Amino acid sequence: MLIVTAISMTLLLGVAVLAIDIGRMYVIRAELQSFTDAAALSAAMELNGTDGGLALARTGAGRLASGPHAMRWDMGTQPITNIVTSFSADNKTWLEQPKKGADCRFVRVVATEASPVIFLRAFQAVSSSKVAAASVAAKTEQTARLMQ
Repeated sequence: MLIVTAISMTLLLGVAVLAIDIGRMYVIRAELQSFTDAAALSAAMELNGTDGGLALARTGAGRLASGPHAMRWDMGTQPITNIVTSFSADNKTWLEQPKKGADCRFVRVVATEASPVIFLRAFQAVSSSKVAAASVAAKTEQTARLMQ
């Protein structure tokens, strides 16, 4: 009985240790998803059919990641720095620097951060794992709405 208990406790401890790192990654992804949702909606609100609107939309996502009330990840301790904003006219072809602002109705914001791992280092030779989230928003005639 003692041998079976020792083996099962070791396995149970191993699963619990993995759950800590994987759970942390899920929390970070949820924080990044909240940021990309808000950033995509903010950027879509700026789209007005002009090149100036594209420039405002491009900086709109960055505004949520900076300043005294900036959105952060890792339980609100780390700034969000890896943000990519791209635009599309048809929600299929995405360009970071589109040529015509009048055609763009969709904006996609992708945020990527390196999630630190503690216990997964035993299985991998890395100290972090990439976590990413993406959101797409569309500009309609009256407002903007989140697509995905």
